[in-house]
Amino acid sequence: MVMAHNGHQQGAIVTVGEAALTGWRGTIGRAVAKPIAKRTRFDVEQIEAVLGLLLLAYTLYRLGRPLIEAARNR
Repeated sequence: MVMAHNGHQQGAIVTVGEAALTGWRGTIGRAVAKPIAKRTRFDVEQIEAVLGLLLLAYTLYRLGRPLIEAARNR
């Protein structure tokens, strides 16, 4: 696995978070990450990873909740 180098090695969580930013979500996430990174002590990559993980968690919630409800009602 090739990891980006930004002065320190990224962990698996950062890699997963950045990978979750695809399509229009990725475009918006990267656009939002730059101004946030300028105002905080975090790198753009770290902000993108957090945004990606949040979107991934929300997607899993949106997919998982109906599946769990369907299993309970069965």
